[in-house]
Amino acid sequence: MAVTDLQAQLEGRLDQAGLLSYLDKDESRFVDLEDDFLVELVARDSTKLPEFSRIAEEVESENPKVKTLVRAHWDIEGVGQPVAPYDMRTGTPRMAVLYPVNLKSGQGSKRVWVEVTTLASMVFEDRALDEKDIVLDFVAEQLSKGGASYWDPERVERLEIDGNMAEYIASRKSGIKR
Repeated sequence: MAVTDLQAQLEGRLDQAGLLSYLDKDESRFVDLEDDFLVELVARDSTKLPEFSRIAEEVESENPKVKTLVRAHWDIEGVGQPVAPYDMRTGTPRMAVLYPVNLKSGQGSKRVWVEVTTLASMVFEDRALDEKDIVLDFVAEQLSKGGASYWDPERVERLEIDGNMAEYIASRKSGIKR
């Protein structure tokens, strides 16, 4: 089986199910790994993920050489004002702030949170960087990753920017290597 045959087969099944228009062809990938195939199906609408997964599982069960990854394409609608986070066990305030980030994928929507530690905030303040813009860029970067390293907002609703990540981000923004 060639990767083009696999792509045609999957796209045919999605078309039969009325889902082909929801397939993000720019982000989806069909990769021939010599002995195996990796298929990354990216849906434009998160509400269609169960149907995409069902079709992917059918194809995997018919051909054990096919490994599939199904995810949604998310757009950022906005970043809200930060709130204080609390430790779930003790109820005490944490040394950080939480930014709500609203995401949209077709008819689906999701709110996720980005925790920015106090140390990270200090790095951004020291470098005169806008923290809310940093959060927006950080989430956009996480959403842009595909393959096995992708971030699924449906499963992981919270991201963190700690001091080390803040130093990395600040050095990239300012072009200064530390």
